[in-house]
Amino acid sequence: MKKANIVLLVVFMTISVLGIRMMQVKLRDNDIQLRDQQFYYTINQILYDIVNKAESLETERYLKKIQNSSDTLSKNDVFEFVFKKENKNTNEVFAYKHLVLEKGLNLKFPLSEKQFDSVFGKLSISQTKSNFFKKNKMVDQSRGFEHSKLGINPKYFSRVIKDISVIEPIYKRVSKDSLKNWIDKELFKRGINYHYEFGILNDGILTKVHSKHFSLDKDKFKFYRFRIFPDDTGMTKYELVLAFNKNELFKHESLRIQFLSDLLMAVILLIYILTIYFIIRQKKISEMKTDFINNMTHEFKTPIATINLITDAMKSPRVMKDEKMMNHYLKMLKQENKRMLNQVENVLNMSVLDKIDSKVDVTPVDVHEILGKAIDHINLIVKDKKGYLNMDFQARDTKINGDEVLLTNVFVNVLDNAVKYSKEIPEVDVRTYNDAKGNVVIEISDKGIGMSRSVQKKVFDKFYRAPTGNIHNVKGHGLGLAYVLKVVRALNGKINVKSVKDKGSTFIIKFPVIK
Repeated sequence: MKKANIVLLVVFMTISVLGIRMMQVKLRDNDIQLRDQQFYYTINQILYDIVNKAESLETERYLKKIQNSSDTLSKNDVFEFVFKKENKNTNEVFAYKHLVLEKGLNLKFPLSEKQFDSVFGKLSISQTKSNFFKKNKMVDQSRGFEHSKLGINPKYFSRVIKDISVIEPIYKRVSKDSLKNWIDKELFKRGINYHYEFGILNDGILTKVHSKHFSLDKDKFKFYRFRIFPDDTGMTKYELVLAFNKNELFKHESLRIQFLSDLLMAVILLIYILTIYFIIRQKKISEMKTDFINNMTHEFKTPIATINLITDAMKSPRVMKDEKMMNHYLKMLKQENKRMLNQVENVLNMSVLDKIDSKVDVTPVDVHEILGKAIDHINLIVKDKKGYLNMDFQARDTKINGDEVLLTNVFVNVLDNAVKYSKEIPEVDVRTYNDAKGNVVIEISDKGIGMSRSVQKKVFDKFYRAPTGNIHNVKGHGLGLAYVLKVVRALNGKINVKSVKDKGSTFIIKFPVIK
């Protein structure tokens, strides 16, 4: 895949991920908004029911007073109810009689609250001249009290009750214990278990009727209000207020939605990152394979061309008669054939590399013996280049579980790299010892060109070759150290490299010894 295509893929995937994230946030906000609206309607219904209960309870209380007072009156008593008028400017309440009062009842106006309540018990109600009573039976079942026992018209009675009760303080009209009990029942019935506070406001000022921790702090609470005890015109100075903590309201639902949303987003991001990683990695492998094929083609082309030239030369009658020249050409043919065999072996190693896994058949082997064979193989090349190879075998415990052929290839590859990447004259040191963790350690050092830190991170990658200025000045296909790493890990060993640019490298291989 081309670099431009990868960039476009990254851009489109990023836009898609951001778009999904924005949609998640929008959907979550809409869900919370919907829950908030549903909660608002539910709480308003609760407040409506509680207000009705409070007003019904007040009406029943006055009905009982009338019933108690009417029991003491005779049929000949004819009196009218008292009307009151409130002056809000002077905070005075005036009472007016409509018909005849009971003999001996002395009223002075205006009346105080206590006087009004006392008068109420002594006032009779006309059954013939007042709109307050009717002869036919009327029952207000919704209020749970039979007005028919007194022959009362509920419509006019409710209006009178509202006029009378308005002069009473709110704490006498409804108690906070009753409110709490009603609220608890209504919330439980609707499955709402949030902590709440409640209170009744008088023109925005908190009255005595409120819960212990109620406050008008808008930063802390979210308030739900409903008018209570309205007059005939629907106006009232009282509000019943339910307050819920903002931090707790919908907290669990929001966290749950947010957790699921973030979890899905994390999965999408992980898949996105892995996809980009594998695409880039595959691109690098593809490029390295291309370099490998080009390099391998060059490596095959050279010996084939040389062999072709040699065979043409050997056909010459002059060469055929010269035994010395013939032997020289035959030796060259053998060398070029060996080069081609090495190239074939490297290609085969590439297929073997993918088949090596942790299920390698192992037997007890001696590291020093296998290392000695590998050194013998490389020592000829070192001597041919007039270099040296020093051995310092200090390890005493050298028995490990391994495979002789695989280990030989490991050591040969590392030693071959030490020679390849040396400068003009190879200088290689091989040292063994036992560490404190029960491992046998093999260190193979050279004084060659060394590696930068970036190269050290990639040196064990498949097809990777350290740059040396000319791709063909060091023969190979970038498979040797990848092969080494896989074999070492399959044998429960470890390998790492320490290197300094232009000063050399040291490969450190560790295997657990057999106790």
